[in-house]
Amino acid sequence: MKLNKKVKKMGLIGGGLLIIAIVIGKQFDIPVLSTGVNYILYPFEKSIHFVSDKTKNIVAHFQNVDELLKSNEDLEDEVSRLRYENTILNQYQEENDNLRTLLEMKKRYEAYEGIGANVIGKEIGNWYKIFTIDKGTRKGVGNNSVILANGGLVGHVDEATDTVSKVISIIDSRSAVSAKVVRTGDVGIIKGDIELANEGLCVLEINSESEVVKGDQIITSHLSSIYPPGILIGTVEEVIAGNNDLVHYAYVRPVVDFKHLEQVLVINND
Repeated sequence: MKLNKKVKKMGLIGGGLLIIAIVIGKQFDIPVLSTGVNYILYPFEKSIHFVSDKTKNIVAHFQNVDELLKSNEDLEDEVSRLRYENTILNQYQEENDNLRTLLEMKKRYEAYEGIGANVIGKEIGNWYKIFTIDKGTRKGVGNNSVILANGGLVGHVDEATDTVSKVISIIDSRSAVSAKVVRTGDVGIIKGDIELANEGLCVLEINSESEVVKGDQIITSHLSSIYPPGILIGTVEEVIAGNNDLVHYAYVRPVVDFKHLEQVLVINND
């Protein structure tokens, strides 16, 4: 016990003398003391510098991460803005294309009085089989006025009021149009079909002797009392023989997109 106390006491005294020597050596720049002190403190100073450098690196790393996160947020905002502007430009481009097509069709059928109209409503469903336009008798639209869009035949006006009109399209089951196969000159009847309408198709009933094939273009014929001749209807996708060997059925894909109708051209075949 006494020995331990003596050792502790000498340790305290030695430690105190060491601290005094360190202070004196550093303060008065005594070479021997300074050298000894530096030798003793070097490992501690090295450890402190190492920890300090690592701490600075860690702080700098997190500062860089914050800057990168902020830069990434700015980039995401810029991408969102550009996407929005691109969407608006695409909408304007689509509207311009539609209007240009209607203008070209109006020139093509300049012999007929024509007016542009907007689609403002339709029956429930994905397809524009029966829909409403924002022009009526005040603008010269009447029953059986012909409706065009996308360079082809849409249908005709079934009922016109002062300000709006109801249109029946060629894919509706109540529609029937006299049509001609461009390649062969054969004439048949384009009709709407309840089941085919759900695929955006209509059906051409034609004499079984006709040589209509897939890819043939179909236009309105000269036999129609409503539609002017030569209006593009669509393209044959499939030909099926009838059960009685008298009629063939050709499934026709209209040139008009009956899922997306916004503007149409109305002409009067009087």
